Amino acid sequence: MAGKDRRGHRFGIWLALSVSLLLIATGCGEEKSAKVTSAAKPTAEQVQKTELLGRTAEELYQKAKQGDVPGSLMTLQQLSDQIPKIRFEGLTSIEGMNALTRAVTDAKRLFNATTFKPEEGLLAAAKIRLAADALTHPHRPLWLQYDKLLSDDVNLLEKAATDKNRAEVRKGAALLEQHIGMIRPSLLISRSPTDVEKLDSLATFIKLQAQGEGELYRNVLNAVPPLRGLLDKLFLKRETTAYLPYPEQQNPILWIITLGSVILASLGFAAWRLSKKNGGLVPVRRPDPEKPGS
Repeated sequence: MAGKDRRGHRFGIWLALSVSLLLIATGCGEEKSAKVTSAAKPTAEQVQKTELLGRTAEELYQKAKQGDVPGSLMTLQQLSDQIPKIRFEGLTSIEGMNALTRAVTDAKRLFNATTFKPEEGLLAAAKIRLAADALTHPHRPLWLQYDKLLSDDVNLLEKAATDKNRAEVRKGAALLEQHIGMIRPSLLISRSPTDVEKLDSLATFIKLQAQGEGELYRNVLNAVPPLRGLLDKLFLKRETTAYLPYPEQQNPILWIITLGSVILASLGFAAWRLSKKNGGLVPVRRPDPEKPGS
């Protein structure tokens, strides 16, 4: 009976420690989750001003589609006036804010050009619309729809390089550059500037290889895997990194509870085996008086 009491006491200690660790871990997870959610939540003023920016950007896009150059210029000026009034802290990085400002400035230059081309104006307006949407809809921005286009560009490059088709490699490099350029301000708003720079470097490398000689096909093929991996990261296919704006938080309690359940189940199984061993009794040896130190 003394063996059972000792064994039960030991298991009780293990159980108490496990539950304590589980509760501590759960509390830490909840605190961390609360901090991240709080940091990513915009203020009412920020929401109001970014929504106004989004509506103005949509208006610009519609006017550009209609070929309304004076109306587009007027709307671009409204955007220029609104951007400095927005507090971007917690919404995006400095690089993201600068990218949005630069997109508006570039669009003004295009619409004011003497040789204005409507298709270029529409593309510029679409770029601004995507960037503004990245601010107003951080969890489901429109630019995520470019995932398939960029994946198709990479597939085209890989096939062209495998077939050693220079014309198709150049076509794939040009499409890749065009599509990345369209969502680049949005990427800088939503993702890490470092990752965007890596994407720019890979696209530039492929473009230079497509224009060059020598081992261009092998070099393009070598650039495909890291390019795919980076696109997967930017489009959140493999991981969700804590870049602002941050996607919907997953509940960290789930894996903690799972881990705790495994620990408790293991301890319970160990206790069950001990209870079955020797009929549930633990032998207590009597000290041997003939042995020193007993």
